[in-house]
Amino acid sequence: MNPLYDAMMTNQPTPMNPLMKMQYMMQAMRNPAAFVRQAFPDIPAEIQNNPNQILQYLQQTRHISNQQIQNLVNQNPYR
Repeated sequence: MNPLYDAMMTNQPTPMNPLMKMQYMMQAMRNPAAFVRQAFPDIPAEIQNNPNQILQYLQQTRHISNQQIQNLVNQNPYR
């Protein structure tokens, strides 16, 4: 699977039913900074409010490709 998606879902109860996943995503949309801190606690504080730097950091530290990010974006039903 996608390592970025895996990292985001690691701290969540398993298995998550569709309603739980939707609530999780709604929570992340309401407070993205808290979501980032929870899902990726190693992200430096100085970049936590910069989505581009966060993606660059994740790509460098977790070897996530642009294609994997694009695949995750394409899975998003809210785009």
